[in-house]
Amino acid sequence: MFIFKKPKIMGILNITEDSFYDGKKYLEYNAAVTQAQNLIKDGAKIIDLGGESTKPGSTPVDSQIEINRIIPVLQALKTAPPPLSWELGVGSGELGAGGDIEISIDTYKSTTARKALESGADIINDIYALRNDKELIYVLKDFPASKIVLMHLKGDPATMQDNPKYDDVINEIKDFFYERVDFCLSKGISHNRLILDPGIGFGKNYEHNITIIKNLEAFRTLNIPIMLGASRKSFINKIYKSTPSERLIGSLATTAMAGFAHLDYIRVHDVREHYELIESLYQMTNHCPYTETVGNAFIRSASGNIISFLVPEAERINAFPTIEQ
Repeated sequence: MFIFKKPKIMGILNITEDSFYDGKKYLEYNAAVTQAQNLIKDGAKIIDLGGESTKPGSTPVDSQIEINRIIPVLQALKTAPPPLSWELGVGSGELGAGGDIEISIDTYKSTTARKALESGADIINDIYALRNDKELIYVLKDFPASKIVLMHLKGDPATMQDNPKYDDVINEIKDFFYERVDFCLSKGISHNRLILDPGIGFGKNYEHNITIIKNLEAFRTLNIPIMLGASRKSFINKIYKSTPSERLIGSLATTAMAGFAHLDYIRVHDVREHYELIESLYQMTNHCPYTETVGNAFIRSASGNIISFLVPEAERINAFPTIEQ
């Protein structure tokens, strides 16, 4: 039996007109604030606010439009009377000054990022991994407590799904990450501020996406937190015919894969359902009296079968918890 690790849940809140799943749904201020509160009640530890759709074929919006959509909601969440605690649902956390709920901003624009960080944002989630707006790295330097998500993207949203090609998708993404991490370090952005996202659906076809999901553990050798964002994306339609609103089960399957690969974050629309899946799998695999951890790189099941499990050398000592018999 594999051991499941709980990834931290980033809840998606698109304040846009044309996002592929929930466009226009939270464009109005009160609807967006209410949805943020609901995501926290449902178990999210991070809220990812986006003011521009980056779905395939999308076009950029002006930074001021992005700011007008995002900043009022961010300010409402960050200036709530501290501590604002959401304990009525399955999740709990404190939002506001001193709270443990983080706010991420899905932007690649330095102007938007600066305004957001000035307003209390904790994370910048950049689909271009600091390759589009050359000023963004300097904004991050001005806010040393902030984190940055570096996502792999081949091309740009307008054209990224026009026959993307790789010789070796896993190693090419890893090489990309190594280069981006080196760039950040050279600019004074430390390892502990970085999160890496392999970019499901961003310049990848079905085979590329499935290969990434099947090999998520390969990215853990980078020794930097990894995030998976596969929620309701179109590759699921190749597994079973579905519209975005019909892809919950496929999305949950990707979260299971992320947890078994010991990833650190998942970015999802349906926080409650993913929270319940995570808690269930964690309890079933981490508190089973019939599971014995043996050595550092494999597990013996109750039947005596040996299952290999690759664990980076730096993590092997504490990779599997001791199970009390």
